[in-house]
Amino acid sequence: MAGVVTEPTGRIARRARRAAALVAAALALCLFLLIGNAASPRDATAAKASQACPAPPFGLAPTGSAGERFTMLIRINTEGNVNTWTKPDGGMGGRVRPQDIFVLNTRFQGTGQFPSMTPPVAAELAAQLHETFPCNRIIALNGMSYDPSTAGYAFSLIDNPFVFALLTDFEQSDWDSGRLTDPARPLWTDSFPAAFPRIKAWDFGVASTVAANPAGAGKRTGLAPQDLASWNYGQVAQDLNKKNSRLGARKLGPLNVQTQDACASGGAAGFGARAKQLRLQYTFKFITKKVKEKGKKKKVKETIRLPLKKEAKPIMSNLAMEISFTDSPNAVTSQAILSTSAALAASCVPPALKQGLGAFFFFAAEDAMRQLFQEPQIAALRPPTTVGSGNTGGVGSPG
Repeated sequence: MAGVVTEPTGRIARRARRAAALVAAALALCLFLLIGNAASPRDATAAKASQACPAPPFGLAPTGSAGERFTMLIRINTEGNVNTWTKPDGGMGGRVRPQDIFVLNTRFQGTGQFPSMTPPVAAELAAQLHETFPCNRIIALNGMSYDPSTAGYAFSLIDNPFVFALLTDFEQSDWDSGRLTDPARPLWTDSFPAAFPRIKAWDFGVASTVAANPAGAGKRTGLAPQDLASWNYGQVAQDLNKKNSRLGARKLGPLNVQTQDACASGGAAGFGARAKQLRLQYTFKFITKKVKEKGKKKKVKETIRLPLKKEAKPIMSNLAMEISFTDSPNAVTSQAILSTSAALAASCVPPALKQGLGAFFFFAAEDAMRQLFQEPQIAALRPPTTVGSGNTGGVGSPG
């Protein structure tokens, strides 16, 4: 697939949506039959275990109290990451709850020890995670390249039965690297009025491709955009919901905003303030207009906010905020993942929970995650379990 797909309009759009819905229903049936007839012994075992799983949340996180909402999106780059969560002894599987989500970072370019996450590598890691955690969902965090043989492929795991959603890492580095496979793609822009039509076109292209895939029609499609103060993520979420309406329900579009810098530079207060801004964007429509003030000749710009209509208002449970951190922070480093400690990361969670958030994408290695669980703010939300093994299907009893 090359180029940026534009959105259909008017009667063509309505016909396209009806056709996509019919295709999705037929393809979902094909997928069910395909899995039932061609499952491996490992797949069959995991499928049997998943029958005892609780129903997953409607969004990324469940609703309820802060402790009930708190949901971890766990970054997976390598098989070593998978092993740390799944191994019986010394692993962290006991920290996982059924609502937690494993995020396969298919953009990972590899190291000397571990290969880049090409689609075959990602598929194997998804199978290993599902075998140990049949109750937990898996997301593919993809890049913006159209080369299916490399890491960063935009449609990696589109046909994988264990993956429930594809998210595009929508930031300048992925946009630029993807231009090598899409020469018609324009240069990146930070301007939201210019970027938003591109976001909608990209969302449409991904959703259409997923709907047309025999084994992927039931997957959700979402975005993990760069965090820019001038962007309206409520509008982005509304567009994602429209693109997922073919699945038979409103408000299914998952969104993860790359807010790690807000925690790194602003701490708990700054991260809480960013969470509030996102909540307001999910609640209100902002209109800027020129008005004449008494005693002034020139009109001045004034921004007012109007409540979003109920049918258009996106849900906070489908929004995640990203926190990147390390077990060996260097405060003078510009990158959040290298400068943020586990203690600082933990302090950013409660103020965001207070604003109604529930899902947090923890972009960190296992040693840093171990430290995170020791911090009092997280220990209160995610107590240890009495089960020492990761082979619990994501279910454990509070200790």
